[in-house]
Amino acid sequence: MGRPRQAILSQEKIYRAALELVDEFGDFTLPGLAKRLSVSPSSIYHHVQGRPEIINGIRSVIGSDALAAGDFFTAGPAWQDRAAAWARSYRSALGQHAKAIPLLVGEAVTDAATLEIYEHLAAVFVEQGFTANDVVVAVTVLDSFMLGSALDMASPESAWLASAEDQPALHRAFEASSLGGPRSDLSFEVGVAAIIAHLGTLVPQA
Repeated sequence: MGRPRQAILSQEKIYRAALELVDEFGDFTLPGLAKRLSVSPSSIYHHVQGRPEIINGIRSVIGSDALAAGDFFTAGPAWQDRAAAWARSYRSALGQHAKAIPLLVGEAVTDAATLEIYEHLAAVFVEQGFTANDVVVAVTVLDSFMLGSALDMASPESAWLASAEDQPALHRAFEASSLGGPRSDLSFEVGVAAIIAHLGTLVPQA
């Protein structure tokens, strides 16, 4: 029997299979990943060195898919709009894989696709004359808020089941509210607008 024309495994196949497991179960194991791919665990080690590399690979496929969507580059010329579009677009991409976020934040970013995403955001602030310290803070605060909001996308619409007797203020607010849209989406827009308004105070004055 001739050898197959294409390799059964590739790094991307491994990363995407691991992401499928994380989306379903919140984590992955090497034996479980091998079973999903119908290969032996030793076959996986021919392509990747271990769990940390797979986690960074998961990040890379999410980043690649996010970049392919093109939403990072559709905002208008104002830096505020571009920063908000960045947070909005990346939140949308990560929100589709919310269970992966706890795994991703435990590893430094090393893959090219995700670094390109963050380079795009950093360049927005550099172009406005932000100091190096302020660029680091601006990227971090938008990233932190975006990650938290992406996690919140997977939470129930009624995230706090408060009782009228024990938590009257919270209960009354939810009973009386009529938000006109998903709680997470509306709250994200309020939060990102507040962050960007503050970052505006860091722009050097001519």
